[in-house]
Amino acid sequence: MKRFVNVRIPVLFACSLSLGIAAGYFFDFYNADTLYLLAAIPAAALLFIISVCIKKPKIFIFTLIFIGLFIAGTFNSYCRLQDFGKYDVKDDHPMVISGTVIEKGETSYGEYIIIDKANAERFILSGKVKVYLPEVYGEFCDIGYTVEFLGQLTFGDVYPFGKLNYNAEENIKYTCSVYGTIYSEYGYSFFGNIRSRIRDALYDNLDKDTAAICYAMLVGNTQGIDTETMQSFRFGGIAHIFAVSGLHIGLVFGIVSLLCKKLKLNKYAGAILSIGLIVFYSAICGFSLSSVRAVIMCGVGAITQLFHLKRDGLNSLAFAVIIILLITPLSLFSLGFQLSVCSVGGIFLFSNKIKKLLIKFKSPRSIAGSIGTSFGAQLGTLPVMMSGFGYISGAGLLLNIIVIPAISLLFMPLFIFTMLSAAIPQTGAVLTYTVLPLEAILSFLVSSGFENALIRGFGSGLFALFYYSGMTIFSDKFNVKFTPRAIISASILAGLALFVICQTYSPSVGHKIIVNGYQNGGSVIVKSRQGSVLIITEEANSSHVLDDLGDNYSLGLSGVIILGGEECVSAYNPDFNCKDVYVCSLYIPVQPYKNITVHYEKEFSVGGLHFEYVDGNNIIFYSDGITVGVSASKEIQIEKCDILISRYPNFNTVTYDFFCDTKHTAYFALDGYFYNCYEYGEIVYRTYLGEITYRRPLKH
Repeated sequence: MKRFVNVRIPVLFACSLSLGIAAGYFFDFYNADTLYLLAAIPAAALLFIISVCIKKPKIFIFTLIFIGLFIAGTFNSYCRLQDFGKYDVKDDHPMVISGTVIEKGETSYGEYIIIDKANAERFILSGKVKVYLPEVYGEFCDIGYTVEFLGQLTFGDVYPFGKLNYNAEENIKYTCSVYGTIYSEYGYSFFGNIRSRIRDALYDNLDKDTAAICYAMLVGNTQGIDTETMQSFRFGGIAHIFAVSGLHIGLVFGIVSLLCKKLKLNKYAGAILSIGLIVFYSAICGFSLSSVRAVIMCGVGAITQLFHLKRDGLNSLAFAVIIILLITPLSLFSLGFQLSVCSVGGIFLFSNKIKKLLIKFKSPRSIAGSIGTSFGAQLGTLPVMMSGFGYISGAGLLLNIIVIPAISLLFMPLFIFTMLSAAIPQTGAVLTYTVLPLEAILSFLVSSGFENALIRGFGSGLFALFYYSGMTIFSDKFNVKFTPRAIISASILAGLALFVICQTYSPSVGHKIIVNGYQNGGSVIVKSRQGSVLIITEEANSSHVLDDLGDNYSLGLSGVIILGGEECVSAYNPDFNCKDVYVCSLYIPVQPYKNITVHYEKEFSVGGLHFEYVDGNNIIFYSDGITVGVSASKEIQIEKCDILISRYPNFNTVTYDFFCDTKHTAYFALDGYFYNCYEYGEIVYRTYLGEITYRRPLKH
C-alpha cells in the first residue's frame, strides 16, 4: 500500500530551520523575553520520549536534528537582529570614514560603493556602509580599493515603518554621502576585478540602458537599471532573469557537462570541473543567494548521478535552503530568496502534473514541458508576488513560455563575448553585434505596457497558508485518488475564497481606519460596508500606497482624497483604480485630467462618510460619532477632533501649546513621537470596537 504522503526528511529539516528563524524574528520584533523559549522544552521532551519509545535510532536522530535546527535558527536570527540594531557610532557630526570597497554600482544620479571593515575615526563599525557618490568619483575607487573620506553616517533602523530593513540581510548598517574629496588607495580583489572588467566591457561597448540590463543578467546587480525599465520587467513577470539562478547557473553547468562528455573526460574530473566553474561564476556574482542555491542544487544533482543515488529535486532544494539559512538566516525574509525557492519548488511540485495533463490533450511534449515549467513556477511564486509587489502579471505565463527560452538561447553568446571583451578589450565590437537580437527583445518588453495586464487586490494575511495547503494537496507528492484529492483541494480553496471576500468587505459594522507612513508622506484607508476611501498626502509614494491597498484588500475604492496641491493630482496613479478624485475647492480647477474626474469641493460625502476640508492640507470626517482629522500641514489647522492623523507634530514651538485638542494622535513618519508609523508600522483604528492596534507593539 502506498503512503499517503512521500515524506522528504531534508524538506522537514529545512522547514524546522525556517520556523526557528521566524521565531527569532518574532522574539526580536515584539520585544519578547527569550526565556519564553523555555516553553519549547516540554514539546521537545515529548518528541524525545516518543522517539525513544518507538525504539528506532533513525527517528531519534532525526528528532534530535529537527529540534537542533529549530533552536539554531531561533538564536541565530535573534542575535543577528539584535546586533544590527546596535549603534557603533553615536556622534551625529561629519567624521573621517575609511574602509575597503566590496561592491560598486550605478544609481539614477551617480554611483555608489559598499565598504566593509569600516572605521569612523576612533570607532570600528560592525556593519557595512553604503556610500553614495557623484558620478565624477567613480574612476577613483573600485572593488578592492581602500577609501577615506569625510561623511556623516546615517544609521539604518531594524524595522523602519514596522517592516524589516531590507539591508539587514547583507548587514549594511549605515549609509552616507561624501563631503568633498575622496582619497583612495589601489587594492586588488580577484573576483571584484573580474566583475569590474565585465562592467567596463559592457558600458564601453553598449548604450547605458542595454549595458545596465546585460550587467544585471550576468551578475545579478540591478542598481543601474532605470526604474521604469525595471517595472516593465516586473509587470511582465520576467524580472527573475536578473537573479543569477537556475536559468544562468544551469545553462553554464549543462553546457560544461556536455562538453566534458563530448571530450570523454573522466566522469569525476568532469563533475569537479563543472561544479568548480559554476562556483567560480557564483563568486563573480558575489555569491548571491539565488546563485548559491542553484550551485548547491547542481552540486547535489551531480553527486547523486556520480554515485547512482536516487535524484530528488525537492531534497536538493531543501539542502540548498538549509546551507544558505545556516550561514545567512535573515535571507529567509529576502523577497529574492523567497521567489527563488518558491519558483523552483513550484516547478518540482506542479510542472510534471501539468505536463502530463497537456500531453493527454495531445499537446507536443516540448510545448507541454515548457508550459508545465512556466506554470509551475508561476503557481509557486503567486503568494510571494502578491505580498511582496501587490500584484501578479497576467502576461507572465505567456512571456515565460515564449521570451525566456529566447533569452536563454542568447544568454550564452552574451556570456562568452562579454568575458572575451573583458579579457581582450579590442574584441568589444563583436559584443556590440552579439546583443542586437537581445536589444530587440528588450525594446519589445519595455514598450509593451504590461502594467495593463496586472492582477491586484489580494494576497496578504493567511492567504499564503490557504493557497499552499490547497495547491500542495493537488500536487503529485500526495498519493490520493482524484476524487478525495479534488474534494480536499476544493474545500481549502473555497476557504481561501471566503477569506478574500471577508477581508475585502469587512468590517460588518463601523469603520476601519488604516494609517501608513512613508519617507516623505503617508496615506489613510477608511474601510466600511459602504466602500473604501483613500486619503493621501502630496508626497505619498504611489507604489507603497498600492502595496497597502493590496495588503488591506481595498483596491475597490469609492474615492481618493488628496491633501496638497495640483502636483499630486497630475501625478495621480491610475492603478488606484478610482475615477473620482477629491481636491480642496481653494485650488483653481484645471480640468480635464485623463481617465479621472477631479471634484473641487469644500464638503462632500463618499463611501458612507461626510468629509470637510479645513484647507488644502487639512480635512476632517465623521465616523460612528467620532471626529477624525487628517493633516499634512506644518501648522495643523484642525482645532478639535477625537483622532488626529498628522504628518507633523501637534505642537507649536513658538507658543508652546498644542495645535489641535485631540484624544489620540498618530504620526505618519516621525521618529521621537508616540504612535508613529516609522517605529510601529501600520496603525489601525476600529471605530466600532473603540480600539487601536499596531503592526508592532508599543515599546515598554
